[in-house]
Amino acid sequence: MTSVNEKLNQVWSELRKAGITDDLSIIEYIVRLLLEESGAIVASADDSRIQSLVPNEPENFVLEKDIPKRPPRDLNIDIEAIKKYLRQAAEQAGGAAKLFDYHVLFRLPSMLPGGRYPTPRHIVKFMQRLAEVDLKNHSVADLACGSGGLLIDREITNPSNDGVTIGIDISPEWKRLAWTNTRLHHFTPRLINGNALQVCGSEELATKTFDRILINPPFGEKIDEKLAENTLGYKVSSRSETALTALALQKLAPAGKAAILVPSGLLFSNNTGERELRRELVVDYKLEAVISLPKDALQPYSPLQTHLLLVSQPESSAQPSKSGENLIWFWQLEQDGYPSGRGRDLTQNPDASASDLPFVTRVFTNPNSPLLFPQQNPRIAISRIAEGTSLLGFVCQATSTELTSVTFYPHNETTSAFLLTETAPIGEQRICDRIPLDGSEPSQVENPQQLIKDLYQLRQKDPDPGKRLFSQPVKAAAISVLPESQAIGSNRVRLLGVAVRCDTIQAPTYDLRPERYVEKQEEPRSTDSPAELLSQIYQNQRKLSGHIESLFGRLELPAIANQQLPSPLANIASLGILEKLNPEQKTIWERIQAKIEKIDSRDQDNPQTAVHFTLEELIQADDSEISEMTRSTIDLLERLGVIVPVTITTPSTDESIQCYRRVTERDLWQFD
Repeated sequence: MTSVNEKLNQVWSELRKAGITDDLSIIEYIVRLLLEESGAIVASADDSRIQSLVPNEPENFVLEKDIPKRPPRDLNIDIEAIKKYLRQAAEQAGGAAKLFDYHVLFRLPSMLPGGRYPTPRHIVKFMQRLAEVDLKNHSVADLACGSGGLLIDREITNPSNDGVTIGIDISPEWKRLAWTNTRLHHFTPRLINGNALQVCGSEELATKTFDRILINPPFGEKIDEKLAENTLGYKVSSRSETALTALALQKLAPAGKAAILVPSGLLFSNNTGERELRRELVVDYKLEAVISLPKDALQPYSPLQTHLLLVSQPESSAQPSKSGENLIWFWQLEQDGYPSGRGRDLTQNPDASASDLPFVTRVFTNPNSPLLFPQQNPRIAISRIAEGTSLLGFVCQATSTELTSVTFYPHNETTSAFLLTETAPIGEQRICDRIPLDGSEPSQVENPQQLIKDLYQLRQKDPDPGKRLFSQPVKAAAISVLPESQAIGSNRVRLLGVAVRCDTIQAPTYDLRPERYVEKQEEPRSTDSPAELLSQIYQNQRKLSGHIESLFGRLELPAIANQQLPSPLANIASLGILEKLNPEQKTIWERIQAKIEKIDSRDQDNPQTAVHFTLEELIQADDSEISEMTRSTIDLLERLGVIVPVTITTPSTDESIQCYRRVTERDLWQFD
C-alpha cells in the first residue's frame, strides 16, 4: 500500500503538470478540495457565496475571498484524480483534518517571506500542555495564528460563547488556511485578518482579555513603531516578536497564562524596548519558566535558537515577584524526539524516549508528584518524576535554604547509582541527601566524604568518581535520568533546569538567558600535558595529510583498460585564450609547452602526452629563485584550465611533491 506521502506526491505532480509550482498555492487548492470532499462547504449557484455546513458555524454563508481558492478551471487539471488521491490519503492519515494539519502543511520546504511557517506540532502540543489550556472553558487567543495549529484540539462545550477563541493573522492566505484547519476539526473560532496591534487596539477588542494566549510570532519583522506605541502605551522595539510579546502580556486576563516563542535576542538585548519587556516579565508578571528548546526544534523552517516563555498574570496586585519570592525556572533542553538537522520528518510522531519535552511537561503539569522526604530532613523536597512506571528524573527543591550541588555517582559492585544533594549551611550544618536511582527511598547522609570513600574503596589520591551537575546555589534542580539500557556511565543523568528566586535576576539588564543559570558540566578532560596533546594532534594531521596526498597521487595511475594510455594532449589552441598573454607570460608558457613526450617513442606518428613538472623546472639557468611572474602565470594558467595541479607521493617514504602538467583529453568533460 502506498503511503500518505506518496499519495500527496501524486497530487503535487498533477498540479505541477498544469504549471502550478508555488507550494503555498498548491496547498490552498488542496485544502479547498478537502473542504468540499469532507462536506464542510457547498458552493452556491453563482459561486459568490459558499454555504458552510460546519456545526455551530456562526454564519451560514462565507465569502469566496475568505476561504481557500479552488484550482483554476481554465487549466487542464484532473480534479477527479486529485480528489481520489486525497480520499485515499485522508483514510490512511486518520481523516481529512489530520491529513491537512500533520501532512499537507508540512509539505512546505522552508520558511516563507514574513517569517511564516507551520509550527511543528510536537512544539504546539508542548505549549498547550504547559499553558494548561482547559479544553472546555478557557478563552484562547493567538495573535499570529498562521495555520491555526495553536487554536485547534479544543472541545468547546458552549459554541455560542462569542469570542471564546480568537485567531489573528496579517496574511490573508494564512488566515484562509487557519479557517480550513479549524473547520476540518469541526471547531469554529473567530478568525480576523489584520495587524494584531491594530486589531487589539480597536474599540471592539481594546478591553478584552483572554485566559490563555499561545503565540509563535514572526521573528525580526519590522513593525510600525507608532502603532505599537499607541496600542501598548509605551515605546517598544521595532521588532515584531517584542511588540507581539508585549501585546500578549497586556491581553492576559487575571490568573491567565501565556506560552510565547521568542528568539535569543529578546532575552538579553540592551535595546530599551527589550529591556523594559524583561523587567515587566520579572517584576510585574509571574515569569514561570524560560525554556531553551533543542537547537533544531523548528527545523526545517528556522535554524534560530528559540525559547519558550511561560508567564502568568497575577490574580491581584500583591504579586509574589515584587517580594522576590517567585521562582523562575530556566531550562536548556537537548532533544525533542527527532534527529537534528533539516532532514527531520515532522509527519511522523517524535520518539518520546529521545525527548526532554515529556519530563518538562510532567514537572509543570503534575505539581502533586509524590514528595520523598528523608525522615530526618524536611528542608529538601524531592519529587520523583515518572511517566507510568518509567522514571524520567527528579526535582530537588530546597524549602528553607538553597541547593549548592547535586552530584551523580555511578553503580559498582557495592552500590547502585545515586544522586547526592548538598545544601547551603543551615546554622553550622550542611544537609546531604542520597537519592538512589533504583527506586529506593532517599536517606540523609551525615558524612558524605566517608560514604563515598567506603562505597568506592578510594585510596588517598584516588579521584572522586562523581559527576557534579552544578555548583552555584539554586532553589531547585531538575535532573533527567535515562534507563541504564540507554546510557553509559555519567551520560545517564543530565541537568536540564534550575529554579532561582526572581530577585536574583539583576537589574537593569534582567538577562534571561538560560545558559547563565543552567550550568553544563564538561566531561573530564585528558590529563596529558599540552606538549603531548600537540604532538598527538601533529601526528594525526601528518597521517591524514599523507592519506590525502596518496589518494591524489593515485588519481594519476593508468585509467581503465579500454582507454589510450597515457592520455594524449588536449587541443586547446581553438580557445584563443593564450593569445592574450603578455610577452613574459608567453615565455613561461613556451617553457611549459616543452614539458611533453611521445606516448610511444618507437612510433613517430604516436600522439604526445603531458609530463609532470615543478615550478623549479621553469627557472632559467641565470635565475636564482622562482619569480613572482612565474607564480602568477602558473596561477592564471591553472584558472584558465590549461594546466592542472598534481600531488605525487612516494609510497616508500611518504614524501609528497607538488607538480603540474598540461591538460590531456582525459581531463576534458565529454558531452553527448
